Amino acid sequence: MQYRPDAKELLSAIQDFMMKELLPKLEGDDLLSYKTLVSWNMLGVIARELENSNETKSWLDILNSTLSISDLETKYPIETYYQLSKKEKSQVLYDWNKALAKTIRNQSQKYVSAEKETKFDTSPKGKIWDLVKSQLKDNLAVSNPRFQI
Repeated sequence: MQYRPDAKELLSAIQDFMMKELLPKLEGDDLLSYKTLVSWNMLGVIARELENSNETKSWLDILNSTLSISDLETKYPIETYYQLSKKEKSQVLYDWNKALAKTIRNQSQKYVSAEKETKFDTSPKGKIWDLVKSQLKDNLAVSNPRFQI
């Protein structure tokens, strides 16, 4: 069987080419040097996204939090979620995060939902805080892997 590099290895090879062979030849051209460095950085972000992009892990974290923020949590149990396309998974997460943001805004305004008469704990020790902090760590690991919370 023939060896085929994966996407991360291909991106890494392009990054090496840009830094070791291309950038030194662009020393006199500040604009092209800058664009090359920006492109090199974007390739690193893409590689980390490929490595860390796991919508299923995010959805499992949401389901395990049992926050009941949205009807999406009951509409998409993990078995149903597995069967969605990547685009559909992203949309479910996007919609759920919109509902979470609305809940946090309402809670911060001392709003209590008349439908459920439930107060969500958004304090730094609450479930919502823990979930948001976890999601933030995952997102920052992609855009800036040196950032630590």
